[in-house]
Amino acid sequence: MRWGCPEIVKYQSLLNSLQNEDYTIYAANVKEKIDLVTFKDSPSDKFQVTQAILTIENPLYETYNLLNHISLWIKSKYKDWGKNLKIEKEDGSIVSSASIHIASHSRFMHLNKVYISPSLIIQITDKDKLLVTMMNLIYNNNEYIGSDKKPTTFVAKVSDVYPFTSKGGYKNTYAKAYVSTYQFFWSFISDLCNELNANFTKDPKMLNKLHYEYSKDSLKAKYGEPTKVIADQTSTPDINKELHFYETAQKFVFMGKTIDFQDIISCEIVDDPQYIPGRSTTLGAGLCIFGFGLGGAETVRTPDKTIHNYVVNIKIDNLATPLIRIGTGQNEYKATEIASTFEYILRHQHKETRKPKVVSRNKKK
Repeated sequence: MRWGCPEIVKYQSLLNSLQNEDYTIYAANVKEKIDLVTFKDSPSDKFQVTQAILTIENPLYETYNLLNHISLWIKSKYKDWGKNLKIEKEDGSIVSSASIHIASHSRFMHLNKVYISPSLIIQITDKDKLLVTMMNLIYNNNEYIGSDKKPTTFVAKVSDVYPFTSKGGYKNTYAKAYVSTYQFFWSFISDLCNELNANFTKDPKMLNKLHYEYSKDSLKAKYGEPTKVIADQTSTPDINKELHFYETAQKFVFMGKTIDFQDIISCEIVDDPQYIPGRSTTLGAGLCIFGFGLGGAETVRTPDKTIHNYVVNIKIDNLATPLIRIGTGQNEYKATEIASTFEYILRHQHKETRKPKVVSRNKKK
């Protein structure tokens, strides 16, 4: 399962095939194959627009996970776009704009550096499609003369400088920027596709979720609907951190082990607390000159503190698994919920000779 975009090879090969040492001819060749775009609200303006659709078969990802991965990659590799980047959760898109150096051109004693300010939109259109759109309207031409480090900046629209064959001092500069803009756009899309294939062919969080659902369905097929499930409160569901009780099948499942109700011998809650004594701190010792003290000091004492650490121990009549320890940390309620469930099982065991034994005790400090 790979992300694919046939247009990448098509347009990168096209740009290479149209090369010419004279950039005005090179730009004219590109214009013949890739049209400029106009919009209804600004018919006089012409935009350089590049669009591509990346697709993947059998997508295994959550929308936000994909957008977040792409945004982090942009911020690390394309830092100019990363500065103004935003994730639009409702639209399932990433938007950004930036000032990007796109071309340099020397002529006589002058050096011209051209920057573009393109907009970037990356949007999930379907679960298996990622639409990438980049648009550029203007060139910022910074001209350096001689050793002067302060450039003079000229702003020109693409529609005003094309076709680059008319007489003018910057025709080669803008022609080079014209070609380089398309090269940059397709290079970005190619890098994005490679990144997704290298690091996001499958979303690990989604795979964990699918594994969790599969494990639940497998247990349901064996033992029916669980009578009770006690789960650890985590952002990522994990079947190994849950206790599944099946009263009809008389079994419970924990950490991949299935135990019969009748094999439960006893259950107890143990609290192994950590005692942290309070400390005394003196604040404001005052000023002392020649043995005479000015001002006063104040002593502040922090209270003693006890950090609880609850563990539920379940003894099992099974040589392979004689003891199960379930730690709940400071969560006494969760420990009590687990112990109460096993107490219920012990009271209702089918073996009449076995007596329930549930103990709650604290270790002495």
